[in-house]
Amino acid sequence: PMGWAFVKRRMQAELGPGWQKKFDSFEHHPAAAASLGQVHRAHSHDGAELACKLQYADMQSAVEADLRQLGLLFAIRRRFDPAIDTTEMIKEIGARMREELDYRHEAKHAALYRNMLADEESVRVPKSWPELSTGRLLTLDWLEGGRLLEHKDDTLAVRNRLAKAMFTAWWVPFSRFGVIHGDPHLGNYTVFTEKGKPAGINLLDYGGIRI
Repeated sequence: PMGWAFVKRRMQAELGPGWQKKFDSFEHHPAAAASLGQVHRAHSHDGAELACKLQYADMQSAVEADLRQLGLLFAIRRRFDPAIDTTEMIKEIGARMREELDYRHEAKHAALYRNMLADEESVRVPKSWPELSTGRLLTLDWLEGGRLLEHKDDTLAVRNRLAKAMFTAWWVPFSRFGVIHGDPHLGNYTVFTEKGKPAGINLLDYGGIRI
């Protein structure tokens, strides 16, 4: 994780010298790790709870280096078996990875999902805060929830409810709008409760989206 001194420099680079005045509070220690950055809890001046995802430094050069190595591996694969052409694969992977580096793009995806899933009570999508976001900083509503695996021993009714919510979060955008969430791993979901009981899922990450 990035330490507080480094986080302050990164935040200043994204929001300017007076960045801390734009928040009512901003926690020094990260609350979670994302694939390309880390998440800090914060509060807006009107009391809203926020999740600020700050990209690690030099991620673009790291991703480009990984893509070059992957391209080399795919080229070797083509020599062994030319029947499978991996050229289009590396193009697709590269395009999606470069999109994930652009948090403005992810903010648009979050807004798209809020629209597509607006009528689905079992799935919650955070609102983005454009005035507190940049290409390498994404600020969203903080959605309170617990880890999905905490519910693996719950009753069948609860597990079915959560499974249906997960299915809804993936299938409705795909079947009705032609939008695919390409990163449906457990870290991108948390479980929210109503009246003390698990009621649905929070969908947290919108980097790997294919339209």
